[in-house]
Amino acid sequence: MGTQKGFVAAFKDYWFRAGDFRGSSTRGQYWWIVLMNVIVALIGAAITWIAIFISLGFGASNTISSDNMVWFLASFSIGPMVYFILYIFQGLPWLTLSMRRYRDAGVSPWALLITVVAPALILGIAGKQLIPVIIAAVLTIIGVVITVLPTRHPVPLWSMRPNEDSRPVGMGGAIVDFFRRGGIFSGRSSRSQYWWMILLQVLISIAAFIVLVPMLAFVAFHNIGTSNLNSSMTSMSDNFLSIWGFAFAAYSLIALPSLTIVIRRFRDAGFSPWWYFVIWLITVGIGGYVGFHPTVVAGWIAYLVVAVVQTVILVWPTRTDLQNGHD
Repeated sequence: MGTQKGFVAAFKDYWFRAGDFRGSSTRGQYWWIVLMNVIVALIGAAITWIAIFISLGFGASNTISSDNMVWFLASFSIGPMVYFILYIFQGLPWLTLSMRRYRDAGVSPWALLITVVAPALILGIAGKQLIPVIIAAVLTIIGVVITVLPTRHPVPLWSMRPNEDSRPVGMGGAIVDFFRRGGIFSGRSSRSQYWWMILLQVLISIAAFIVLVPMLAFVAFHNIGTSNLNSSMTSMSDNFLSIWGFAFAAYSLIALPSLTIVIRRFRDAGFSPWWYFVIWLITVGIGGYVGFHPTVVAGWIAYLVVAVVQTVILVWPTRTDLQNGHD
């Protein structure tokens, strides 16, 4: 796959090598994906503006009462939702692609800490101050220059082992497997490979909640105490966006691996992965209904039943007749 050229080959390489931290990627493999994301961003921006005009027109021609407020907010949020869906799964693939491109250009992937992480932290902490913005821009430009350098140190192709069977693991092994097979939908994952990662994500979520809530509260109270209300609201908005931006980036690193491991777990339990998508569609449908009719008990019961069904499948033991290993 790494020797093929063109957008289609780069697109496949981008997703299926999401767990490849050690290989290399050419300029073509990198910049085809950049072009894809630019086009996606333009389409998303167009959808956002169309949704804004629709929502504003709706608000101008209707009284925003409690009955139609939900529809108003729904039309206004279409654009952000499009961006969320399109980019949330790209965290890990984009990270590993960038690492491989740096390595291919003869630059240590650790340089990403300087050219990507540092500018994000600078802008997130210093905001719109001129000197920090200039420093962040210079570091970003250096990163762009690195990505256009020609191949200097190509690395042999990475072996994906796509049809790998499930096996019992501890938390350490589950973490390695989770990211290594982050872009691989084929194969199987055992209960331990799946549930260790669920436990880890729960622990991280609790820790993030403990850290973020005081931070958000501090930001809110700190800015409320200032004398200039407009400046206070702007500063608070910027701080909130920075915090949630970092949270989004962190979650995007596990979004794709979380999807692929569920699919492999379904297959390992003897269920077609398509059942996961059926359950997902049903969940989305019920969730939408409950959102519009939160007082209808039947909706919540249906939501709970679907959640229980999915959980039962995910705790189902490995179908040993499908492979040689045991869970």
